[in-house]
Amino acid sequence: MRYYLTTPIYYVNAAPHIGHAYTTIAADVLVRHHRQRGEETFFLTGTDENASKVYRVAEEQGQDPKAYVDEIVEQWRELPERVGAEYDFFIRTTDEGHHRFVQEFLQRIYDNGDIYQDVYSGLYCVGCEEFKSEADLVDGLCPEHGIPPERIEEKNYFFRLSAYQDRLLELYDERPDFVLPRHRYNEARSFIEGGLEDFSVSRAGQPWGIPIPWDEEQVTYVWVDALINYLSALSYAREGEDLVERFWPHVRHLLGKDILRFHCVYWPALLLAAGYEVPKQLFVHGWLLLDDRKISKSLGNAVDPLDLVDVYGSDAVRFWALRSVSFGQD
Repeated sequence: MRYYLTTPIYYVNAAPHIGHAYTTIAADVLVRHHRQRGEETFFLTGTDENASKVYRVAEEQGQDPKAYVDEIVEQWRELPERVGAEYDFFIRTTDEGHHRFVQEFLQRIYDNGDIYQDVYSGLYCVGCEEFKSEADLVDGLCPEHGIPPERIEEKNYFFRLSAYQDRLLELYDERPDFVLPRHRYNEARSFIEGGLEDFSVSRAGQPWGIPIPWDEEQVTYVWVDALINYLSALSYAREGEDLVERFWPHVRHLLGKDILRFHCVYWPALLLAAGYEVPKQLFVHGWLLLDDRKISKSLGNAVDPLDLVDVYGSDAVRFWALRSVSFGQD
């Protein structure tokens, strides 16, 4: 038996907070449990470094983006170690192996005819790195970041997500435990049922990111690049070894509810288009709340997990994380 578990890869635009520690601790406990049962395990965590907001922050500070992320990534490497999590590989989306794999992955989809060029005109939240519709906004603001999205118009490459609607519905009907807890499964399935629109896989006029292989004037949309990490890591995590066939059929993703749509809808469709198996399972947990608000960097109410570890030790923080929160709920 094999067991492959991933945390989401974390944005490097600021320091880690207790919410990131929570996911990492939960993942570590799950992996240890399966290892104790005699299964061969692989545990992946890491950082998402190709976001346009990373480029903007580096620019504001007068730094080269790569030098900026090299500096800040050390805090993220420290996080799992300080909370007692033993990962097998720490991926950075600026890794050469990841870049190469993303380009090959996109080329497969392009060759299959599922990517086309069109003009995108609409709203974009740099905080979420996500295209928004008017219906997603609250009083004209991004509900998570409380900022107005930017209006952009650019010629992009689009993925035919709409062509995968029926296949995704079939997948959900065949596998009632594909997404857990059940209410998250219902949320994802009803989103698919409501009709899927094609989405952009590239951004124009940005110097930071992974170039689109057939058009180097554009870079890969950061969310597409980020999702592929779960697969790309296996191709180069161990030198001279490709672990894709060994571990990919056993992959399970652990993620927060704010990134459900990308993981439970876009990601399986991209995998199907590129000719890969979809994940075994996705588990969507809730948010850690402080005074009924999500703990987040952008809201400025973050709690530093390393401070807590310094005061109470990692065992106490790990015990609190899993004892005090009903897993899957806020």
